[in-house]
Amino acid sequence: MLNFVSPKYSTLVYFDHHHPAFMKKIFVILFLIIVAFQAKSQTLVLAKDAKQYLGKTVTICDSVYSTKAFEKINLINLGAAFPKELLTIVINKEDAAKFSAEPASMFLGNNICVTGVISEFKGKMQIVVTEPKQIVVK
Repeated sequence: MLNFVSPKYSTLVYFDHHHPAFMKKIFVILFLIIVAFQAKSQTLVLAKDAKQYLGKTVTICDSVYSTKAFEKINLINLGAAFPKELLTIVINKEDAAKFSAEPASMFLGNNICVTGVISEFKGKMQIVVTEPKQIVVK
């Protein structure tokens, strides 16, 4: 039980913390705070620092310097053109079909932000994109 005197009305305000309605309100408020915090806690990382976040979900914003569309894969290079790229966005053929156009051509020359898990392939950092919403043009 929690009591305090409201200075505005000079009345005693009573909170019964055992009452189910009170507990439900507290639970809902805490849940919303946690959800809001997690939504805002996406880590914004520079492409040059990607290796430090291997295995973590991050957001990286940078310019697209080069792209390459192969039969089964689209590659989008951030930070510099291949072979000096800082990060490569990898989009497999089945996921590329979800985009409104071929990803390799639609992002070339743009500043974009990509969100995903940093992984490594042959010593280079990459993010494998499976959904168009992971890439935002800035």
